[in-house]
Amino acid sequence: MAVSPETIIDQIRKGPAGESGEIHAGDSDLRLHIKMADWDRLGCLVERVEMKQNRPLRLDPDRLSREVSYLGEALRVIERDEKDKKFILRSDVPLREEDRISFYEMVLDFAEGLSLVRFAYDRKSGERFSVPASLTRDTLERLLTNLVRLAS
Repeated sequence: MAVSPETIIDQIRKGPAGESGEIHAGDSDLRLHIKMADWDRLGCLVERVEMKQNRPLRLDPDRLSREVSYLGEALRVIERDEKDKKFILRSDVPLREEDRISFYEMVLDFAEGLSLVRFAYDRKSGERFSVPASLTRDTLERLLTNLVRLAS
């Protein structure tokens, strides 16, 4: 199966609404995996997006931060390891609600691939945990389209 955002969106549309699930799409070179907490005809709760390649992934982290600007929070490179080609991007201005801070975190490792997860940090307990990101289907499709395009 050739990897394309349309293939993944078609799989999401065929899935049973109101349930969790995982979507896998890819070809011999590039693979995408999306873990969903829930989805319906308008949007989805995305737990994790992963992209892996059989060859080293060559994405420009600065370009990623410029082009993935539609998640509600701009991403910014916060850690760089140029030698090992590992980068962490996070929400530049995280969402603050009472005792909780929520933010996106994208890990880009040229050898291992890319992952995008939304986290929350509880300031009282000092714990960080993943939370589903609420995205419209259009936003998810745009994200997948950009990731595939930037990786090619």
